[in-house]
Amino acid sequence: MSPLASPNRRQFLQGSAALAGGLGLFPFSRPAAGQAQGRPAWPHPIGLQIYTVRNDYARDPLGTLRQVERIGYREVELIDVDKIPAPRLRQYLAQTHLHAVGGHFGYGETAAHWQKIADLARRVGLQYVVCPFANASTESGWKKIADNFNQAGRICHRAGLQFAYHNHLQEFRPVGHSTGYALLAGNTDPSLVQLEMDVFWLVYAGQDPITYFHRYAGRYTLLHIKDMKKKLGYRWNPRQFPPRGHDPFTEVGRGRIDWRRIFAHTQLAGTKHIFVEQDEPGHLPEMQAAAISYRYLKHLRMG
Repeated sequence: MSPLASPNRRQFLQGSAALAGGLGLFPFSRPAAGQAQGRPAWPHPIGLQIYTVRNDYARDPLGTLRQVERIGYREVELIDVDKIPAPRLRQYLAQTHLHAVGGHFGYGETAAHWQKIADLARRVGLQYVVCPFANASTESGWKKIADNFNQAGRICHRAGLQFAYHNHLQEFRPVGHSTGYALLAGNTDPSLVQLEMDVFWLVYAGQDPITYFHRYAGRYTLLHIKDMKKKLGYRWNPRQFPPRGHDPFTEVGRGRIDWRRIFAHTQLAGTKHIFVEQDEPGHLPEMQAAAISYRYLKHLRMG
């Protein structure tokens, strides 16, 4: 996900309970050859979730954005938006010619919280306000979150912004005869609440992204393009998040997800922007990992 701009993400990634299903439900073959033939899989600007290079960004925001632009990225999704004064952040973006499509903002239950975020997003010049984490254990809890998101969506709409929600794993835990994700999507107004699919986490939860593209067609305006190692080296408990130290992430194109299959359905999904994300860079420097993913997507063709 995407990355969270709040402590919730780190707590979640460090071991909070969540559902992770088996991977046998989804095919992941990817042809290794023929990348240079056919039409581009994604002919639009390629974006980067800044969480991918978060350590570099924390040390040197402007220098990091310049490196991101030099790789070839033209769009970014921001984190820690409130850590840099809005006029300075706008200046950084102008200097690097990067389009900040949106940002990730922590969950809040009040109208005042969402109004503050909408005001900040407008000052920075964003289009999307994305909440990257929410959780509940009951049907009523998920419906309460859905009501809250409708409220956030109305506030963002009045400010000329679009609200969206980014998934992890916990949304796919069974809740009665449904799931948190179904309750959330089914009880939010599509015009107010769009969906940012983190392809990795949905697949990790044992789900098929294409099924969701059909089920909620047109709502996936944003995608996180994140790949999964071919050999995970860990057999997880389906009701627990992987333990600390487990690193299932890899550069886009080096893993098991069939990206041609995903991009073949982006029109159905309603996708307007994509963002590369890698939660952990493994043995590589953050920027090098981001560059590998960019080159793969830049040259990926539909056969």
